Amino acid sequence: MSYKRKIPLKLSGSELFKKTGNKKFSILKLWQYAFSDLNSNVLRGALAEFLVEMALSDNCDVELRNPWGDYDVITRKGTKIEVKCSSYIQDWDQNKLSIISFSGLKARELYWSEAVKPYSEVQSVNKEYKSDIYVFALFMHQNTETLDILDLDQWCFFVLPKEEVARISKNGNSISFYSLEKNNINPVSFGELKEKIDSLEQ
Repeated sequence: MSYKRKIPLKLSGSELFKKTGNKKFSILKLWQYAFSDLNSNVLRGALAEFLVEMALSDNCDVELRNPWGDYDVITRKGTKIEVKCSSYIQDWDQNKLSIISFSGLKARELYWSEAVKPYSEVQSVNKEYKSDIYVFALFMHQNTETLDILDLDQWCFFVLPKEEVARISKNGNSISFYSLEKNNINPVSFGELKEKIDSLEQ
């Protein structure tokens, strides 16, 4: 017997938990409780993906994020985009700023259930670059007192085609900020992100 994944629906935040006795609380309360620290390593990557989706969207309406996909974002033209994120400042105390690097660039076909494909078949395939374009999102602010992760002037984005990623990383699984600088890869702002991605699709 197999159990098909239930397709999730987009929530508004106003939905209420059920069978709660005399208490009344909504999904919004959960979001505030669990997802307010957007600079945590758990959430910052999803936030970066969201920002790329927003940059590409005409009406700021996007589909639900799929954490099981072989890519993070897909354009109208079918171009697959992988989004990686890094930050100088973490959500813990630091003696020095973090070294910027973007890892996990290569992957096998994403394994998540024996109901989809036997694990042995997935392991037999070599890791490869799965996306056409790579967006390296850097939360670049370096002052905890003025840090505001919602301020998109505190972000920048390095956008490279797969071939350039392979060249700079020497066909590797990670790429450093130093390597990007050494190869004269200039970042773009959030406002310039869509134009940069569009230019690589042509």
